[in-house]
This record gives sequence, structure tokens and C-alpha cells, in this order.
Amino acid sequence: MQKNILIIGAGIAGCSLAHFLANSDWDVTLIESKDNIAQGGSGNPVAAIYPKFMLNDEAYNDFMLRSFRFTTDWISQLGLNKEDFRFDGAIEILEETYTKKLEINLSKKITSKEDFFSLINKSILSKYSIERNSSGFLFHQGGWINPIALCKQLTNHSNIKIITHQKIKSIEKLIDGWTLKTEDKKTLNSSHVAICNAYSVNQFDLTQHLYTDAFRGQVNWITSTSFSMPPIVTCDEGYLAPLIHDKHVFGATYAMNDFFKDLRTSDTKKNIASIKGIHRKFYNYCETQKSIPGRVAWRASTKDRKPYVGQVFDNQLFKKMRVRELARADQLPWLKNLYIASGFGSRGFTFAPYCASVLANLINGNLSQEDKETLNYTNPERYRLKKMSLKKVASQIYKV
Repeated sequence: MQKNILIIGAGIAGCSLAHFLANSDWDVTLIESKDNIAQGGSGNPVAAIYPKFMLNDEAYNDFMLRSFRFTTDWISQLGLNKEDFRFDGAIEILEETYTKKLEINLSKKITSKEDFFSLINKSILSKYSIERNSSGFLFHQGGWINPIALCKQLTNHSNIKIITHQKIKSIEKLIDGWTLKTEDKKTLNSSHVAICNAYSVNQFDLTQHLYTDAFRGQVNWITSTSFSMPPIVTCDEGYLAPLIHDKHVFGATYAMNDFFKDLRTSDTKKNIASIKGIHRKFYNYCETQKSIPGRVAWRASTKDRKPYVGQVFDNQLFKKMRVRELARADQLPWLKNLYIASGFGSRGFTFAPYCASVLANLINGNLSQEDKETLNYTNPERYRLKKMSLKKVASQIYKV
């Protein structure tokens, strides 16, 4: 097997996949339309990493738990500079009744729960400089990462070549590989292709059915202040990060399919309001500022909040097949050597590294049972199969 691959998109998903494949002797070419890696949603000054659980979605919670544990352990072993990440805790403030119900669910799922989370109490509120009486969780392994530093670390490998300023216009299947054509009329060839370009995943004919929404997010920041501030990531309606490279970052807004690029004063006000319950003095200080810097980026999200990770169908073969043929998982018409990793939403830095490791295992042909469970969950073709009343096969493409 030829071990060369073109990866479209150099955000956290593309950089993570490049890292895992380069470390298993693949020649990787990472293609980015902007002037550098990590310029889209992966280019914010800080990314909060903590497990965001749902009350009534056990499959999602299992996926979240696997992703969070993998990603925090993996990042801790990468050799990043200590000023570029910390996993010394993250607080999530929640309504009291919701907290109690979620605690019951998590206690059934998590062994050694005392090492994983604590319920917020007065002692924790005081220790982490939270000024209001709140309920919720302290996740002991939660924290933050410098996204650009992480992506640079991941792509610092002799097997990885980075091409910037190149927007891919088309992907064409050859007999023994793939041809990618750029808007500048350049041609790139490879035996394998991975599409990791967030909300633009459906721009190609082969993947136009993979719908995603683009969520505009604005974050803001204030430089260091004289206040006693929370030393760890704290999340309420919004999140407030500790002092990182002389910035307290807070946010973020969400606006679906809104492509306004400049900072909005209205969004800055929303971000300020979202941290009122975390730190009132900091909130009041922000309210008095005439201008607050920030950044706008877009995240890709699917309708069911589950990312697209895996393979897609050969559309020509798919259209010719009958429902009873598609009902057999072993007959599904997968398109050979084309892969997808997209739709990670606001949890990109929790989900994408883990999913990239699973996708790399799929490409290398060494899937574990857990990998298969994950790929069943993230199957990019789940919507097309469900529309044909094939929900069961959509979630059982791999036997586990």
C-alpha cells in the first residue's frame, strides 16, 4: 500500500490526523487555504477543554468521556511548553437540580469519580475566586490549551509537508489514487485523501450531502488586572479563562450561518454579560471599557451534534443499489481511500484529537473495538441511511 495522503484543512482535525499518520510512516501533505495553519476556529488564543455532558444522551456522554480522557492524556505527553497548556481543573456552573440529576448519571458511568469530578461547594468557590453562590462541577482533569502552539507542535515532523494559500476546487478519483485541483490551477496527486476543512466539507461533489452549519463565534479578552481572578477555566453562560499570555479570554457567542467577519459591539456585550455570574468585579470592569479586543471564527456543527468521522459512499454505486442491498453492512459502497473528519462544533479541541487517532487507525487498518464503536457513532453516512429507514445499519457499520 502506498502511504501518502493529502489532508485538506490545517486546523486541529487536520493537524492531529497529520501527526498520527506521520508517526506511522505516512508521507503527509497538509493543504491550507489561508496563510498559515490554525487560522480558522483553531486559531483562538485559548481553547477550554472540559467534558460537557448531556442529561439524557448516554451515547453522547460515552463519546465525550472517551474523547476527553484521550485528549487530555495525549496532550500532556506531547512535550508542549508548560505555558501553552494546563490541566489543573475546569469549573462548570450549572443549575442545582440539573447538577444533581447529572451527578447521578455520571456516578453510574465513572469509576473513581472522586478523581474525576467534585461538586462545587463553598470551599471550591472560595479557592477559585468565584464570587456568587453556585452549583455545578469541578472537573479535575479539565483545563485549557494554546491552539496555535498545539497545531505547530503536531505538524513539526519530517514526514509532514505544509502547503498554504491553496484552496482546493475539486477532488477527482483516478484508477489508482486521487487528483486534487486548486483554484490556482495546480494539481496534487496522492493515493489517499482526508477532508478536514470544517464547514466547507460539503463543497465537493463527493461530499455535498454532508451538511454542516457554520457557527460564528466571537471571543474577547482583557489584559491582566489587579483583581483576584479564577486561576482555572470557569464556565457559566460563557467561559472565563485564567491569565494566559497576558490575556483573560472570555466568550463565546454563537450565531448560525452568520458570516460577518468584523467584531460586533453587540457580541462583546453578550460575552461580558455571560461572565457576570463568574466574577462580578471583572464583569464591572469590562462594562467600563470603551473598546475590548477580540476575534471572530467559525465552527462546523452537524444537526445531531455528532461529528462526521469515517468514510463516505461512492455516489454512483449508492444510487444503483436497492434498499435490501444497503441493509447489509458488509455491502455498503464505501469510496476507497477517501476519509472525513469534520463537524466538531464548539468541542473541537476535545473531540478532534481523539477522532483523528481513530481515523488514523482506520486508514492503517488496525481498529480496536473502541475505535469501531466510535466510527459507528460518527458514521458520515448516517443521515442518508436513516432516510431509507436503515437506522440500524447506520449505527452498526462495524461489528463490535
